[in-house]
Amino acid sequence: MYKTLYNELHPEVNKLLEQDKEQFPNLYAQIVSDIKDATFITDLPLGTANSLIGYYKAAGIESNNDSFLLQVYEIFQR
Repeated sequence: MYKTLYNELHPEVNKLLEQDKEQFPNLYAQIVSDIKDATFITDLPLGTANSLIGYYKAAGIESNNDSFLLQVYEIFQR
């Protein structure tokens, strides 16, 4: 089995994503599918990356970066 970004998703982001599973099943399915299909950050669709940043901020995690791309890297603990 090869490693995907899903295996590296920040636990707090994953927790919030799972909480939205029933209320937003289509969004949840799309985000999880995109993450499981991605091996590299650059494999993620822009919309998915933006949604994940929203979850990251909702988790109350402060980013030290203003850069969109660097924030996405933080979500996957890189």
